[in-house]
Amino acid sequence: MQMKLRKHYHKLFVLGCVSASALSTHAYAADTAEQERRSQSATQYSGDIVVTATRRDESQSRVPLSIVATDQVMLDKQGVRTADDIMRLTPSITFGSSALFYGTGQSNIAIRGILSTSGIPTTGIYIDDTPIQTRTGISPSLTNAYPQVFDLERVEVLRGPQGTLFGTGSMGGSIRFITPPPVMEGSKIYARTEISSTEKGGISYEGGVAGGAAIIEDKLGFRASAWYRHDGGFVDRLDRYTKEVVEKDINSGDSYAARLALGWQPTENLFITPSLFFQKVTLDDGALFEPKQSDPANVDYRTSYYVKPQSHMDRFYLPALKVELDLGDVSLISNTSYFTRKTTTESDDVALNIAIWSGYNGPFPPPDLPLVQSGTHNATSQNGLTQELRLQSTDSDAPLHWVVGAFYSRFLTRDAFDAQNLGLLDQINYGIQNEGGQPVGSISDIFGVELYQGRYVISQHSKYRDTQKSIFAQLDYELVPRVTLTAGVRYTNTSFVYDNFLAGPLYTSNGMSERKESEHNPITPKFGVSFQADPDNLFYASAAKGVRGSNIADAVGFRCAPDGDLLGFDPMVPRYIKLDSVWSYEVGSKNRLFGGRLAVDVSAYHVDWKDTQTVIALPVCQNHTIFSLGDAKVDGVDLAMSARPLPGLTLGASVSYMDARYSSDLPGPNNTIIRRKGEPLDVAPWTIHLSGEYEFTVSEHDLYMRADFTRATHDDTPLDLSSPLVDPVIPRAPATAVLGLRAGARFGGLDLSLFANNVTNDHPVLGLGHEATGNVNFRATAFRPRTIGISATFRR
Repeated sequence: MQMKLRKHYHKLFVLGCVSASALSTHAYAADTAEQERRSQSATQYSGDIVVTATRRDESQSRVPLSIVATDQVMLDKQGVRTADDIMRLTPSITFGSSALFYGTGQSNIAIRGILSTSGIPTTGIYIDDTPIQTRTGISPSLTNAYPQVFDLERVEVLRGPQGTLFGTGSMGGSIRFITPPPVMEGSKIYARTEISSTEKGGISYEGGVAGGAAIIEDKLGFRASAWYRHDGGFVDRLDRYTKEVVEKDINSGDSYAARLALGWQPTENLFITPSLFFQKVTLDDGALFEPKQSDPANVDYRTSYYVKPQSHMDRFYLPALKVELDLGDVSLISNTSYFTRKTTTESDDVALNIAIWSGYNGPFPPPDLPLVQSGTHNATSQNGLTQELRLQSTDSDAPLHWVVGAFYSRFLTRDAFDAQNLGLLDQINYGIQNEGGQPVGSISDIFGVELYQGRYVISQHSKYRDTQKSIFAQLDYELVPRVTLTAGVRYTNTSFVYDNFLAGPLYTSNGMSERKESEHNPITPKFGVSFQADPDNLFYASAAKGVRGSNIADAVGFRCAPDGDLLGFDPMVPRYIKLDSVWSYEVGSKNRLFGGRLAVDVSAYHVDWKDTQTVIALPVCQNHTIFSLGDAKVDGVDLAMSARPLPGLTLGASVSYMDARYSSDLPGPNNTIIRRKGEPLDVAPWTIHLSGEYEFTVSEHDLYMRADFTRATHDDTPLDLSSPLVDPVIPRAPATAVLGLRAGARFGGLDLSLFANNVTNDHPVLGLGHEATGNVNFRATAFRPRTIGISATFRR
């Protein structure tokens, strides 16, 4: 059955590069024909999408899970270009980059309040069936990779623990980027080009083409794609002393992506798909700006802290092999992949080093102190083999559906963090003299050692070896007509080996090595019941467990000894961080009313999170470390509605409410409380997405107008100033509101549109941070300002 369905997906062939003039020469039947074909092959419901969240093809409206699925057509309608866009348009997901780390910052992502800022991420990131999420470490280079949004068949956001079918990296949920399969019948082409201008910023542009064709009908085919995008910057660099602009739009970047997939069906029941995915992203400089020197309300973002460009490069290759064997009412599926990735990040640490080594907290730069260039070079590599083997039923009419499988992965991650500071002695003496003391003659007079290799105040090289071996099974049994029981379980053996080398004055060492190992055998069950009252109405309830692997907190050095006394740990010794886990309980319904003109999906959930792992900034030394902050609870509701009240008019609304808070006090030394019960997690209580699209015809041409509005609210819970973890001058995340508009015309397969993103120039100060407590030199991140452009897409 799967082999026959495959033939209906593919009809394209790549012939050349994309340009608006080339696209306009093509004539093609209206896009609605493609939509009708998809609808007929997928489901009777208009706008429904076939997903594989349960490891088999099912209509989204028939899956008893909270899923947000978006296909390629809708991604283009919404102007989605990055993973950030996807998260922004999906309520109950928090996504962004922090200004609290070096250089360009590290991404953090949460689904339903389950944060992912340390160790193994809590959200699984998949390209097809390959997990690519990355263990977070000390380096800002060590952060998740996200595929660029071009030539994707769909994106699936699975909310809630997915540990049974997707493993220990999906404690809060999973985000799956599904690529199109090879074309086995006829040919097909997809192309997109765009140019835009950001207010008081640079020009952005892109071009990409994808397609494929049957080489031998029903036997051999392919799909290939190539894409490039340039994003113009909008942050200006100032001279540190005169505060005059010396370089404009420094935070520009370039992205490249290419993919090739072959499809070979040597026999009627065997299908083999080898593929290769390549991606490279480069950033010329970081997007951190200096609030004191900027005027966000007037779209003026500036920084005088950073002279050295804080560049970033992220490149990966993903070869994969999928083999599907149809055994009648059973399919055997093998997925093999090898993920190899390299990243580098440079940072300018002059302001940071002055703050932490001299104790100077006044306006930057300080008087009478020569500014010696200092910075950190970060480099990581990640190499991982994954193998999954599944045996599953395929008879859609049978009362029992089942899947059993085995999974193996082995990842080796190397993380290098080398911080050079040739001005360290001057900075130390500057601080000593400001306090009325006598200067020292050498660094070793204080630390006992000189700069490592004559250059580095910190040199840290870490290796993380993660191995997983899992077996899993899930059964869906129709106990009585329309009532289905679900039971699943996954048993995993996880092993983690940590090798770490530390050197430099911060660690008072010319070199010391440490190895730690841990092994765990978590079990992640799932239970559920669903009631398909009729073809239009589904009701369900479920309970599922998610587990994240253990972690190691790096030593933070003797300068953090006061933090160790305050929080109760030894700053010179790496620490085990025990694994954390969640139990999630959910009830929901999916309803199609008035002949499919109104769709309502709603779910309510309660999450118990035990032993939360997270990254904190130590209150005195401001180094970052991993801590277990105790237990938390999350209660929430997700609501999504889509209506077609009039011909051509589609209205959508998605709303998420979360009450996410710590549920126990975190005790400290000497009967102190480090973090109090009731402290909220760092997520927005309400997130809302509203959309509207109106299609109409003028002179036999199809025209349309579309609007997308997203809002996240501010948590106004007062800061707990008694907690040592709370910086009294850093407020909770602000409210945000982003409006996007698009209008266009469709000429057969060609879609030309004008668009405006962040129409109102929403300018909240995001990720606010500074170098040390009491320091007045803040930095932050921002949304891209108002951007106006034109895009063209073509499908055939």
